[in-house]
Amino acid sequence: MATYRGRRSDICRKVGFNLWGQAKCPSSKRPYPPGQHGPNMRERRMSEYGEQLLAKQVIRRYYGMLEKQFRNTFEKASNMHGNSGLNFLRLLEMRLQTQVYRLGWARTMEQARQMVSHCHVLVNGKMVNIPSYTCRVGDVIEVRDRDASKGIARRNGYEGAAVPPYLDVDVAQMRGKVVSLPEREDFPKFFQEQQVIEFYAR
Repeated sequence: MATYRGRRSDICRKVGFNLWGQAKCPSSKRPYPPGQHGPNMRERRMSEYGEQLLAKQVIRRYYGMLEKQFRNTFEKASNMHGNSGLNFLRLLEMRLQTQVYRLGWARTMEQARQMVSHCHVLVNGKMVNIPSYTCRVGDVIEVRDRDASKGIARRNGYEGAAVPPYLDVDVAQMRGKVVSLPEREDFPKFFQEQQVIEFYAR
């Protein structure tokens, strides 16, 4: 499967702000796209289509997904009852790799994906190596009971992770439980899911 192998900082500079909240992000000093023409694009007026495309790319890059996978998730959310925008964000948030990242066992979404793929994570006591696996309310996610797996979480300083309220975490046991579905306030404020809906409705 194709994977983005460029610098994360380039993505932040493209969108114009610190996407993942990194301590040292070049976008804070250079909030414009990389390259010699980047500074000239800072004040460039963006079309309605461009704004919708950027909103889509921000969410897609944040969760580290490919376009086809991202669109399939959106179509699945569109067929669900309720608010399509919130359902869409919930499907993205409830992916196993996202849960591993939220629990602080991985520093980045990419590392969380690798951690799941390399069989370091258990769901309800069973090993799951599919990063896109959709977690449900009541699922218990934990680090596999072996030194190699737990060593990764320890090196990433999981004890001080800012865990969202929809997860009940047991720090000592390296375990987390999904106690509810995330609400809109649990997602980053810069997400513009309505723009994404309008983009795919074109």
